[in-house]
Amino acid sequence: MATTLPLALPLPPGTFGLPIVGETGDWARRPLNFAQTRAARHGLVFRSHILGRPCAVLLGPEANRFILSTHMHLFSSRAGWGEPITTLIGNGLSFLDGDTHRQHRALIQPALHARTIGRFFAAMEQAAAEHIATWVAVGRLRMFMGFKQLSFALAAQLILGLNAAEARQVEPPFATFTRGLFAPPAWRVPGLPYHSAWLAGQSLRRTLREVVIAHRAVPHDTVLGMLIEARNEHGQGLNDAELVDELLVLLWAGHDTITSLMTWVVYELLHHQDIAEKLRDEQARVVGNGPLEMAHLRQFPLLDRVLRETERLHPPAPGGFRGVVESFEYGGYHIPAGWTVMYSSLFTHRMPELWHDPERFDPARFEPERNEGHKPFHLIGFGAGPRVCVGLAFAQMQMRIVLSQLLRRTRLALVPGQRFRTVSVPTAMPKDGLIVDVGAQHAP
Repeated sequence: MATTLPLALPLPPGTFGLPIVGETGDWARRPLNFAQTRAARHGLVFRSHILGRPCAVLLGPEANRFILSTHMHLFSSRAGWGEPITTLIGNGLSFLDGDTHRQHRALIQPALHARTIGRFFAAMEQAAAEHIATWVAVGRLRMFMGFKQLSFALAAQLILGLNAAEARQVEPPFATFTRGLFAPPAWRVPGLPYHSAWLAGQSLRRTLREVVIAHRAVPHDTVLGMLIEARNEHGQGLNDAELVDELLVLLWAGHDTITSLMTWVVYELLHHQDIAEKLRDEQARVVGNGPLEMAHLRQFPLLDRVLRETERLHPPAPGGFRGVVESFEYGGYHIPAGWTVMYSSLFTHRMPELWHDPERFDPARFEPERNEGHKPFHLIGFGAGPRVCVGLAFAQMQMRIVLSQLLRRTRLALVPGQRFRTVSVPTAMPKDGLIVDVGAQHAP
């Protein structure tokens, strides 16, 4: 379908939009509509101008495979994020390319592998129980913020070894930092979110350097502890500056994605009470009145399907960007070096060619007899290919623990008069954060 030496081929159809701003506003406000309307007009390959750069949008599972797997050499992930973001967050795994990315991933992966994260089960289970008890006592909660506080506390504890008080001190500057990552304009001018993010980032880096030094002096049973001990085949590990960059990315990705998906799970269950009741029945059959155990997490097939269906309808990010480092041809069009390419998880996840009744929340589509989305690059909420989310097992375990506790311990009700429209950037969430009344189901 593609070659790397296009000959006299046209650019993709489409428009660059307004001067300077291009079509960034249209994409940021309604990324699914942006992709669908232009695909209906131009096909699965079109051009635009997003985030200050000419952009080729390549849609569908074959495009996902092309960008995320078979032709990765044509692209730079770092260039896709853009200089304003990489200036803030540095050189963590998500912002590395080529051999450097492969080397860092090989050092980081063992600390987050499914075989090693079981040691975090008890801490996750305890934190979930404590936070949920607080939510019940308060009675009303903005679900997104509740999950965000819980996920950040766990990331701070399990990745950095911080206690609850230390985590609370780090959380406000980290929130300022992440809010400014995607906030235009990307100018270091006092009063702008980007400038505030830069200042918060400098403070966070100082704190993280101190945490790294402490871990080097006294070993800790944390993700950071394992990263400090990790060595490649030449006996080399990550230096302090590299560790700080990796920790920033792990903290960011390690709680925002989880927060988004769990919020949307609750949203869908509150709108599909029949499925919620089946999930409670599953919890009763597997866990009963006893404590949740690690082995139980592999015995929740309906919860697994609910998580995948929520990932399909509400992926934490609408898609991804890559910088084009080598001109290429795709679908009969020439894509120049220096452009970016964008793939869209939102678009792929709603394609009627891949999914029956794609707008419907239907976890049963993942049952074995139907098994929609089983092919590679159809479900890509956590990425796909060699760069699939390195913390996927960590995220999946945490979500199953928290949702199991929530289903067994609480009854939730939507507060009327709120807005559910999706805010997609930087992390997908309902506009008002999903406000719910929280009541106890029964004593734990």
